[in-house]
Amino acid sequence: MVSQNINTKYRYMQEADIEISRDIEINSNPVPWTEKNFLDCLRKEYYCLIQELDKEVSGFAIQTISLDESHLLNIGIREEFRNKGLGQDLLDQIVHVSKSMGCKKIFLEVRVSNEPAIELYSKSGFKRVSIRKNYYRLPDGREDALVMSKRLKKPWKLF
Repeated sequence: MVSQNINTKYRYMQEADIEISRDIEINSNPVPWTEKNFLDCLRKEYYCLIQELDKEVSGFAIQTISLDESHLLNIGIREEFRNKGLGQDLLDQIVHVSKSMGCKKIFLEVRVSNEPAIELYSKSGFKRVSIRKNYYRLPDGREDALVMSKRLKKPWKLF
């Protein structure tokens, strides 16, 4: 987890955060989201979160919340802040928000080759649900996505 002496805070993403979020995205994904993708998420009022470490942007996450499900669309940590527990902290924040909003499940897709992310999600209680063939565009082709989900609340027991 994040060290006790690290000052991590969260706030809503603003248009001024798109440039740094896009830089994180460019350093994280072979075919990164465009500026327009980020702007569209803000305009559609998706839950767009900025993580700050000592007043410096260290990461971002974007999710949709619909009725009783949430969908983590994108998450990233700046390269120089990786392997310090910040990704786990950011994911925990997204799960907390989803629970607070009444969601029963959270879903996400991850490239099948992204082993560090799959390990993080699995460690956080996400289970493998299915594979989406050729889901991710790559510079030289396509890659499958692993669909994962996490149950946030126990379902009602029917009698």
